[in-house]
Amino acid sequence: MTSLTTVGYGDAYPVTAGGRMFTAVILLAGIAIVAAPAGLVATALRRAGEETKEDERS
Repeated sequence: MTSLTTVGYGDAYPVTAGGRMFTAVILLAGIAIVAAPAGLVATALRRAGEETKEDERS
């Protein structure tokens, strides 16, 4: 979260209400961009693993 909401090593951060709101939007968008595909990939890997186990049993 710090990487998305600060500049440099965290020594510069938004002070105004508008800056904080913008930062919150960017933070949520950044998390969504990473979390949504990660969930899809994890689900696909789990299903592939289940199909492999079923094929080995046959």
